[in-house]
Amino acid sequence: MAPNTDICSKCGSSDLKPPRHVRTRGVTASVNAELNVITCNKCRFAEFYELTEEELVPYKKQVTKIFIFAMVLPIVIGIAVPIWLIWG
Repeated sequence: MAPNTDICSKCGSSDLKPPRHVRTRGVTASVNAELNVITCNKCRFAEFYELTEEELVPYKKQVTKIFIFAMVLPIVIGIAVPIWLIWG
């Protein structure tokens, strides 16, 4: 079932917040779920929808950048600075 982002499925209102991205993990699962949350401003009902592959593209690029800056760059600096101090 495709998400209906035009009207609330509970009260029928058309006053909806824009979809928001959420990354979550289940209690026993080791896999992350990429979801969109659509919330009604009138009745506060919220629905979760799994993202399609096309919708995931910008988030996958963002995760790659975070990995490089949070993991790879500190390792390179951690190796280069001591060598520079010893040989410099």
